Amino acid sequence: MENKPYYHNEHRLPDGPLFPFDLPEVIKKIKQEGNWKMGERNVITFLEGPYMKIVLIALHGQTEINFHQSGNLVSVQLIEGKVHFQTEKQSVMLKKGSLLTFHADLRHTLIAIEESVFLLTIADLHGNSFIN
Repeated sequence: MENKPYYHNEHRLPDGPLFPFDLPEVIKKIKQEGNWKMGERNVITFLEGPYMKIVLIALHGQTEINFHQSGNLVSVQLIEGKVHFQTEKQSVMLKKGSLLTFHADLRHTLIAIEESVFLLTIADLHGNSFIN
C-alpha cells in the first residue's frame, strides 16, 4: 500500500499508521489556493488528536496573530520567512530554521515580518481533548 500525504482537516484521527508529509510540496500547494492568493493566511492541519495538534500556517508579510493563553505546551518551527514573537516581558526574532518552545499560559503575539510559513504544535497538559 502506497503512503500518500494526508491533509487532516475534519476533527478525526488519521486512519493509518504513518503519515509522511513533503513540506515543500504542501507549502507550494497552499500558496496556490484561492484564499492565499486573495491575501489571507492559509492553514493546513496535519494532525488533530485528543492531546496534540500540528498545523502548518502560511502568513503574508505584516500579518499579526494575537494568541490567548492556551494552557498548553507550544512549539513554533519557522520553515520560511521571518517572524517577531512577543510576550509581555520578552520578544524574539525568529528566522528560517528557528524553533521556539514555550510553556502554558503565556499570552503572545506573532508578527510575520515577511511572507512566512511555520509549524505550530500544541500539546495538551491537562487531559482536555482537542476533539469534541
